[in-house]
Amino acid sequence: MTIVRDDAAQARGGEAPVHSRSDPHRTGPEGSPGREPPSLATLFWTHAMVGATGFGGSIVWLRRLMVEERGWLTAEEFNNGLSIAQFMPGPNVFNLIAAVSRHLRGTTGMVVSSIAIMTVPLIFVLILGMLYARFGDVPAVKNAMQGIAPVAAGLMLSFGLKTAAAPSLRNPIALVAVLTFVAVVFFRLSLPVVLATMGPLGVLMASRRVR
Repeated sequence: MTIVRDDAAQARGGEAPVHSRSDPHRTGPEGSPGREPPSLATLFWTHAMVGATGFGGSIVWLRRLMVEERGWLTAEEFNNGLSIAQFMPGPNVFNLIAAVSRHLRGTTGMVVSSIAIMTVPLIFVLILGMLYARFGDVPAVKNAMQGIAPVAAGLMLSFGLKTAAAPSLRNPIALVAVLTFVAVVFFRLSLPVVLATMGPLGVLMASRRVR
């Protein structure tokens, strides 16, 4: 993917938006060639909608929107961005949105998207928090919370399967993903330990593959 800037916008004294020029050899529904970067208004309303409807984890809906529906990223580009987001401190969703929006529309796009993704969930959390503090002991409310848990788990499972099916993982480097899964689920290693061991191993295998 080639990143180009609008020199005319720079000459006018404004910030040059970052445009994503797709690979002409890219085919298929994911990452269609020749797509124009979204407008700031599109970024705002899209991420506001994700924040308002992303129950069970916005990362699931973000992948569907960015890769499958809008074609802003390919599956491999999304996985690369998610990998960086997971290594950075802070929520993965917020880190990913900031990075992708910066890539698509520059710093202004990053700020607009960050505000959009936080505003609606913040309002929901404040309202639901007050309601739960008052009605949390009601049996119907407890049953509802228990019923939502498996739905959220199913959403994350579907996201994990789609991520694992990306082209970048259809090679021996997928062994790193398997080892990471085993280390976290069966050996219950802490996140710093997993990152310190699996991260360098993945980088090493990827560099050997490129050579």
